[in-house]
Amino acid sequence: MMSISLAEETATGRRTVPEQLIGCWKRHSISFPDGSVDRETQVIWLQTASGVADMRISATRPDLRHRDGLADCKKGDLLALAEQDCFAATTLFNPVSTPRPLAFWPPSLDLLRFQPVISFPEPGWLEWNSDGSVMMEYAPSGAYEEDWRLLESEPDFAVNLVKSGDGATDCLYVTGNHAIRARSRRNSIAQQRRLVDIAQSLGDNLDAIREILDCEFSYARRDASSRDFTIELSTLPWLEGQKICSDWIYRISPRAAFAADPDGNVWKVDTLWRRNHAAKLAPGN
Repeated sequence: MMSISLAEETATGRRTVPEQLIGCWKRHSISFPDGSVDRETQVIWLQTASGVADMRISATRPDLRHRDGLADCKKGDLLALAEQDCFAATTLFNPVSTPRPLAFWPPSLDLLRFQPVISFPEPGWLEWNSDGSVMMEYAPSGAYEEDWRLLESEPDFAVNLVKSGDGATDCLYVTGNHAIRARSRRNSIAQQRRLVDIAQSLGDNLDAIREILDCEFSYARRDASSRDFTIELSTLPWLEGQKICSDWIYRISPRAAFAADPDGNVWKVDTLWRRNHAAKLAPGN
């Protein structure tokens, strides 16, 4: 297993996870004790120096990219969207846990969740291969094992940003050339039940169902030919293919507590991390 180091200070804010965890991970598979394996659900774990965004979209979700927003969705479409599972939170890490280092996500540090209930409430023992490109996550109870693959080797930049307004919380997580944008629904859900069960209980009140589904998680990626991110996967499928402006993100100054986007919105900088930041600040550099 790779050596684990955990420092606290970053260019802005405090790092709560080791550098080996920072990056964008795509789940290759999840295995269960009964021998079943899921390789089809699309799962993205984007980890910054502290903040995390996680998206889980079923492979059986219908193609709704042609819809013109939630108002254009039929009841069956809405129920399919209610099966999605995403969250934005903070990852904490115990490097001396046994038998493996432990990652955990205290609900008290959640920023927003798509589902009112937590589908995977356990912490995870983590283990990396020799070059850090594959990470195994083991549930301490033995309920599952997840195989994660790093999408970009050694990203040199990670930031998580938060802003609030109009009754909603917006989050933006970036590591290297990968990003997740998240927005909460404007009215919280008090019922501790699966979203699809709540939606079904609302019968044919489609406006009420649409309201509880008005929560966005969008995964986006940029390549060498683009200055902006392109959304590839979203809880609101009609957003897929749209752009997210990124130039301003990479220009955020170290130690900045706040940053403004091109539209004038002000974001709080929770953490801004750059690889080898500590070495650059060392005397003589």
